[in-house]
Amino acid sequence: MKKTVLALTILVILGSEFSGSNIIREARADKITTIHIVTPSWVNQTHKDGTGLFFDIIRKVYEPVGIKMKFTIVPWKRAKMMIETNQADARLAVVRTGKEQVMPEYPLYVDYTVAIFKKDTIRDWKGIETLNGKNAVWMRGYDFHKIHPLSDIQLEWSEINSWEQAWEMLEHDRVDVYIDALIDIAPYIKHHHIDMTPYRLETLYSRNAYMNFSESKRSKKLIEIYDKRIIELLHSGELKKCFEKWGVKFAPFKPEKEK
Repeated sequence: MKKTVLALTILVILGSEFSGSNIIREARADKITTIHIVTPSWVNQTHKDGTGLFFDIIRKVYEPVGIKMKFTIVPWKRAKMMIETNQADARLAVVRTGKEQVMPEYPLYVDYTVAIFKKDTIRDWKGIETLNGKNAVWMRGYDFHKIHPLSDIQLEWSEINSWEQAWEMLEHDRVDVYIDALIDIAPYIKHHHIDMTPYRLETLYSRNAYMNFSESKRSKKLIEIYDKRIIELLHSGELKKCFEKWGVKFAPFKPEKEK
């Protein structure tokens, strides 16, 4: 009887280990040992030394299954081109635009798009419609004018190459409003000790932001691993800890179709 119980216990343990290592064995079978990320350098997200929230998340997703992350820091538009031409595996923090994009089911994080303007420039804020007819600026390649609900707003807009340029234009009244992601604006304000007394910050909308993969068989497997591992990190609390470490607002996420 004892031998039978012992045998059953061993089988349960082995079965659990085999199930838990299933993703690892599949990844090795496909001979995937690295994932190549292309991204701009964002404060607290993707630093040039390999630190940052997004890099931490990617490592936690892939390293336990034997896949090392390597990265290349490039401008936003070049990152997009490299994915479209299969020069890298994935770029970061991309929202769905309605066009065909290779993305996981689950996002990387929830992206909050905000507007910053002088209180004297826009005195009566009544929501996103208040921006109709206003002169806006944002980072080159972000294309906020193509994304709903800003796509329904009549804006005069221009693109800039740096956050410094955006704040300078806002300060000297050369633009009515500066539009950007909260995850970018918040650390910039903190790091540069910007006095927000004359300004107002309003959240326009939130969207899931994803890893955007190149179109390949390799990507299909990397996406499968991501969708399994990111939910494990979410349920274990490890994902929230990553956000807390970098001082980034954390919001539990769902696939786009469940929102």
